[in-house]
Amino acid sequence: MTLTAASAPPRANSSAAHDAQAVIASVSDQEFCVTRTYGVFRIPACAQNDPCSLLVVDSREDALHFAENHSFPFRISARDIAFDVIQDLEPHGIFVCAAELPSDDELSAARARRDAWFRQLVAEADEMWARGHSYREISDMHRRAAHHLGIEREWAYVPQLAADCPACGEKVKAGVVACRHCGALLDAERAAKYFPNSAPREKFAPRHASAQSAPAQTRP
Repeated sequence: MTLTAASAPPRANSSAAHDAQAVIASVSDQEFCVTRTYGVFRIPACAQNDPCSLLVVDSREDALHFAENHSFPFRISARDIAFDVIQDLEPHGIFVCAAELPSDDELSAARARRDAWFRQLVAEADEMWARGHSYREISDMHRRAAHHLGIEREWAYVPQLAADCPACGEKVKAGVVACRHCGALLDAERAAKYFPNSAPREKFAPRHASAQSAPAQTRP
């Protein structure tokens, strides 16, 4: 069950209610799915204009099974489950709320914890990049950290997907004005804006066009 911060239901101020439900808050823009023996928990990503995302966790029943069909039933409190679910996720800015909704101090601390971890990831990626300039050593999380902090790094560059030229079928960068292979004009509006004094056929003709169109010279 996922809720926004504004729609989380109020809970009774009693120890029983406190054990029956717990709320996990996240300031991360990444979604996480955690699997445990007692269930699967999806921590939603925090939307851009929201202070956080919330996941309400309920207590669960379980049992220890012995020989001869004997078992010992017991209840796992919601808070125990919540803390088990978020283990290793706290650096992302995920935490268990002390009350039914996160406080401003809890959210500020979570953002500070997330940003500090992102800075650590950027420093780690800088060190790996200095050793060998290998993109393979840089993970998506390193790139996510750099992008979130607004830090430009060569290793954080994400290449654009190539598109097929509709004229010749060769691969070209998405959004280019003309195909560099065949010279086909792919964006006439931008061509007219940035090259108003050049004829499209002359400006964007393929490099080998002149060689192909030149008349053959015969030896005397």
